[in-house]
Amino acid sequence: MRPLLATALLGLALSATAQPSLSVGGLAAVPQGEFSNALGSVGGGLSLGLMYTIPGTPLAVGAEGGVAIYGYERRTVPLSLTIPDVRVGVTTSNNVAHGLAVVRLQVPRGPVRPYVDGVAGVGYLFTETSVGDDDYYYDDHGGFSTTNYDDVAFVVGGGAGVLTHLYEGVDDDGDRVSVALDVRLRYLSGGRATYLGRGDIIRYTDGTIGLDPRRSRTDVLVPHLGVQITF
Repeated sequence: MRPLLATALLGLALSATAQPSLSVGGLAAVPQGEFSNALGSVGGGLSLGLMYTIPGTPLAVGAEGGVAIYGYERRTVPLSLTIPDVRVGVTTSNNVAHGLAVVRLQVPRGPVRPYVDGVAGVGYLFTETSVGDDDYYYDDHGGFSTTNYDDVAFVVGGGAGVLTHLYEGVDDDGDRVSVALDVRLRYLSGGRATYLGRGDIIRYTDGTIGLDPRRSRTDVLVPHLGVQITF
């Protein structure tokens, strides 16, 4: 893990001369092993990354963040026992987020460029409950939210992908811009963490709640489909 992070830091130090690429896409988080046995559900979400290709080499380094929802519940309830005619939407989501340093070996040129990745970082598992307007999926107008439970685990992994050329042009400043389809598959080996799954918040009739957390390794298989924009 230390050599991977050292290489990433070295690459970022060279970023003034490196070629930057921004990637964005959708991902799935498919639990593996103990994590699959504990959850039994597949998550989906988004990722955002920034990579730097070191000129004259097949090496790229950078960082990436992604978040996926693996459990979701929405219910409509009265605002209170004394105001039953005002109803609000209560949303509970179980989420996993990853922040990763990435080292990539890639074919530097051509319309189709395969690559392999090594990654290391942290995984953050959290369950959040929000209260908002009954008419909205999520409330953006001053609703309340709380994190019911969270934990952190270290993550290492690797994967492979392919960049397929889609477009090349020139921006308003006269600089070349290219766009490529980015398809990849990674395996992230996550350490043990304690987290909530669907149904692990127990609501009692007296208005209080109880938590029934789970604990396991947090390994996931992550298919990804997106685009990479190189400046």
